[in-house]
Amino acid sequence: MKVFVTGGMGFIGSHIVVELVGRGDEVTILARNRRKIPSFLETRGVSIVEGDLQEYELVRSALKGHDACIHNAICWDEEPTELQLKDTRAAANVFESAAEAGVAHLIYTSSTAVHRPFRPAMDETQRLTPTDFYGATKAAGEAFLSAFSYQSEMRCNTIRPGPTVGVPVAEGAPVNCDRRFREIVDAVIRGEEIVVAKHDGRQFIAATDLAKLYAAVLHSEANREVYVAVAREYTTWEEIALEAVSMVGSNRSVIAEDRGFSETPNHFDVGKIERDFGFEFSARVALRDYLRYSVSLHTQS
Repeated sequence: MKVFVTGGMGFIGSHIVVELVGRGDEVTILARNRRKIPSFLETRGVSIVEGDLQEYELVRSALKGHDACIHNAICWDEEPTELQLKDTRAAANVFESAAEAGVAHLIYTSSTAVHRPFRPAMDETQRLTPTDFYGATKAAGEAFLSAFSYQSEMRCNTIRPGPTVGVPVAEGAPVNCDRRFREIVDAVIRGEEIVVAKHDGRQFIAATDLAKLYAAVLHSEANREVYVAVAREYTTWEEIALEAVSMVGSNRSVIAEDRGFSETPNHFDVGKIERDFGFEFSARVALRDYLRYSVSLHTQS
C-alpha cells in the first residue's frame, strides 16, 4: 500500500513511518526539512516530499497516486485563533485533495484533548465540549473529516492519541513527551525536593503501540470510526516520580500534595480498540524506557 503521511518527521509520525515500512508499505512523508531524520533518506520504502502543509497546491499534487493518507501534522501558531484557522484550513485541504486524488482511506490524528474537561468515565461516544483552543482545533478537524466522508467515497477514520511516551525511533528522530518527565528527572538528579499532585496522572500510550494501532486501522475496512488510543492502566505522577528516584538511586522522598484531584481517576474506556483489533496496551515499559532516556540525556549534558 502507498501511504502519504503528514508529520512523518515528528515523534508520533516517525514511529508510524517505521511501523508501516516494516509491514511492507511504501510511505511518502511531507516534511519541511527532508534531512531532519537522516536515516529516513536511506530507508527502503520511504520517499520524502519537502514542503509545508500550507502549500496547498504542493499537497494536492503530492497526494496523487497514493492509496491512503495519514494526516498527522499540525500547523502551530502563537495566537490561538490563528492556530484554529491555519490548522483547520490546512486539514480541510488535505481531506479535499486526498478525495480528489482518489485516495481510498484517510486517517486523521486528533487528540484526547477533545474530551476536556475530563470525566470519571469517557469513551468515543462522548459529546465533545473542548475547553481549550487545541482541543477545539482538533474537534473542528474531526467535523470536517466527517463531512468529507459523506461527500466522497473516501473511507475516513479518526484516532485520538493520549499522552504518548517512548524513545526516538531512529537516530535524529524527535521525542515529544510531557515536560513533567524531564522536570522530575532534573529534580531527582539535582537532589531537589520532588513535589507532585496527589492522584494526578494519565492513561499514557507507548509510541510503538500507537503506531501499531494506526497500521491496524489503515489495513482494516473501518469507516467513520473514532478510536481513543490509550493504555488501560492509569499511572500517577507520584508513581513516575518514585520510579525516577529508584532508577537514579536517590534517597530523596516524593511529596504528593493534595491539590483537589479525586482518588477515582478520570478514565477512558479502551474496549473499542480491544474489541476491534485485540489490542490490550500497557505503557509501563515505555514509561520506564523514557525515564532512562531522560536520565541519560541529563548525564550527557
